[in-house]
Amino acid sequence: MTTKSMVVAKTHIRNIKLAYVITACWFLATILQDIVFLALHWLNVFSGNEDNMTVGLGNVLYLIIILGAVFIPSMNFRKMMNLGGKRADFFWGSAMGHVIMAAAVSLAGMILYYTYESFVISVYYKAGNLNVLFWFGWINNGAAIAFVQQFAFLLLLAVFVHTLTSVQDKWYGWAADIAIVAIIAVFTPIAPLRAALVWFFRMIIFHPNAFAQIVSCLVLSAAIYALNKPILARRTI
Repeated sequence: MTTKSMVVAKTHIRNIKLAYVITACWFLATILQDIVFLALHWLNVFSGNEDNMTVGLGNVLYLIIILGAVFIPSMNFRKMMNLGGKRADFFWGSAMGHVIMAAAVSLAGMILYYTYESFVISVYYKAGNLNVLFWFGWINNGAAIAFVQQFAFLLLLAVFVHTLTSVQDKWYGWAADIAIVAIIAVFTPIAPLRAALVWFFRMIIFHPNAFAQIVSCLVLSAAIYALNKPILARRTI
């Protein structure tokens, strides 16, 4: 990886403004909802009940990861190639961009979980919130390990979406889409295949051993992203 790759990474991060706008809208809407409910609670207009639950703000930021992984290969590739960029720099720059964004979103999610989300839960949302840090059990391993677990998962998510988006203009992209749907449709009703599917998701999400979950996500991320080399070589500008 070179300085050019870092420049590409920074360019990617700056040039996904639509992802930031969409995420900001949902983020602000969630905060506005919380403010309204908290105000009504404090004014004794509406106290709610023990089943009150909200979406964790940290999870709202996942939109940046998903949308960024869509926009980078679909919009930024041709722009950079037309400006004289090299495919190798785009390959490494995209990887660095996803690493940076996954780390930033994971860190922001941890901070929000322990500050804003803890506050609104203690005051109003007695049933907790829909935050994967809690529901996936990562937070039980402590803040530092949970940060790495979330980072590894987000990187895998970004790499998967990036790679799938990169092949959507080819026949094998559509074949991959059909294969994914077929796997879910076929594996779910058949017990042995369903067990294999459960094993896979348990490995990358719910594994009780944090180290195994982290390594699984990182290895899969590297393997999936490696597919982008031949994909980039065949992409037309």
